[in-house]
Amino acid sequence: MVAKKQPNGAELEKLVEQWYSTDHEGKVQLAKEFKVSYGTMKHWLSDLGLTRKQVRTDIPTMTVTAPELLAVSPSVELDFVMFDLETSGFDADWDILLTAAIKPYGKEPITFRADNYPEWTTNRADDRGITIDIASELRKHAIVIGHYSERFDVRFIRAKMFRHGLEPLPPMFGLDTWRIAKNNFKVSNRRMKSLSIFARIPLPKEEPDGDRWMRAAFGGEKEALDKILAHNIDDVLILERLACISFPYVKSIPRL
Repeated sequence: MVAKKQPNGAELEKLVEQWYSTDHEGKVQLAKEFKVSYGTMKHWLSDLGLTRKQVRTDIPTMTVTAPELLAVSPSVELDFVMFDLETSGFDADWDILLTAAIKPYGKEPITFRADNYPEWTTNRADDRGITIDIASELRKHAIVIGHYSERFDVRFIRAKMFRHGLEPLPPMFGLDTWRIAKNNFKVSNRRMKSLSIFARIPLPKEEPDGDRWMRAAFGGEKEALDKILAHNIDDVLILERLACISFPYVKSIPRL
C-alpha cells in the first residue's frame, strides 16, 4: 500500500474540517483513506501546526433576543398532566379502552369515551379511534403524572398504539405517585384510594361498581359508561391533589 502525499491547499483544509468534526472511528477511517496510520495522520496535522480546529470568524452567528425567544411557541405544552385510563381489563391484547381522562394542572379534564366512536356499535373490539385521540392529546404535553401508570396506563396505551400501527409517543417525562409512595412511605397499601385516605384527601361518596365495567364493555350500556367516565374524572382530580402533596418527595423526573 502506497501512502498518499501530505495534503495541501484545499485538500488540507477539507481534511482538517473533517478530522476535527468526527469521532475517533471517523479519524481512523480518514487515515485509511490517505493510506496512512492514525498516528501518522496525527503527526501530519501536528507538524503543520494544526493541532486544534481553527475557529472561523466569517460565519455569522444567530442571535435571538429574550422577547423573541419567549414569543416562540413550543411544540409541546411545558406542563404537568394527570393521566388515567379505564379499560375492560388489564391486558391490551385481551381488553379494550373504555374511557380516558387527561387533566392539565389547574385546568378542566379532557375526556374520551369509546361510545363516541362509530365502531362502538358495530365492533367494540376496534378501539383504534379512541387510541389515536388519547395518544394525540398526550403527545402535546411534557410531563405525565399517573398512579401505577408506569406499570399499567402508559404500558396499556403504548400497547394499543403498537397494535394499531401508530407512531410511538415522543420523548416525555413521567411521575408515578405509586412509585413515589413506594420509595418514600412505609405504608401497608399504596393504592390511590388508600393513600388518599391516609393523606386526608376527600374521596367521592359513591363506590365503583365492578359490574358497571362489564355492562359497558359487553353490553354497550351508555349509563354504565357515564358512570365509568365520572369515576375516571374523579380519579384525575384526586391524582392531582395526591401529586401536589407528593411532589416534595420527588428527587428527579425520569423519562416516561
